[in-house]
Amino acid sequence: MTTVYTHPASRRDVLLSSGETMSRADAEALGYDIAPYTDLLKPNERIATRHSDHLDLAVLPPFGLTVTETTAKTMGFAITKDGAKRNALRSDASAAWRTAIFTSPEAQDRPTATAELVTSRGPESLSADQAISFLRGLPIETTDINTEETTMTNDDPRAARLAEIRSTMNAFNRNNGYKAKASRADASAVEPAKLKRLAEIRYSTLYTNGKGMTQEAKQIKLALDTHDKIGTPLVQALAQLGVDASTLIPRT
Repeated sequence: MTTVYTHPASRRDVLLSSGETMSRADAEALGYDIAPYTDLLKPNERIATRHSDHLDLAVLPPFGLTVTETTAKTMGFAITKDGAKRNALRSDASAAWRTAIFTSPEAQDRPTATAELVTSRGPESLSADQAISFLRGLPIETTDINTEETTMTNDDPRAARLAEIRSTMNAFNRNNGYKAKASRADASAVEPAKLKRLAEIRYSTLYTNGKGMTQEAKQIKLALDTHDKIGTPLVQALAQLGVDASTLIPRT
């Protein structure tokens, strides 16, 4: 019998052993055995890493899912501080904001968008109610799985989901007086390998200067990861995230 695992951040979904998401309803209809998430790991491997930038969040192995520290402990995970930055080990005034969002029904149905939102925004720019309202406007997350072959049936679903989240966030920003920077046309003329190298250099520079967790650094890193893991053209991934790729190109 095929075994799938409960999703720590989404009540509607389950996870395959590969880390892909499947709707819980489909898994139940197919008669799959639904096991606790912790069954993916041996007892001595059930150790979550404290989030590098937020004291109240934890990252679960083996798929790097972000949950609250309380949720991780409730599931039976120990928490290690190995991934925490020194300046994060202080009282985190934003913890209540993130907890309010993470524990909302809207977040339960949209774990990917929620993780991006709480790690890229804060209460100073978005209230908990506004964040929850924003999540409510997004479609409920689910991934279509070919149950016979357990492979993704739609083309590039993560990139499409990322574009959907970014598009909605940009619209939300415009309605609240924020303007996203538009990418310039000349960036598309740069060779893909060169553009990737320029992006890596920019991210490395920000990280070295202690700015590795700024919005710009996070967006560049996410674009690079999307390109490497999914194959989305880097110029497209940067544009989807609202990054002006032309700023990566040295002036001549």
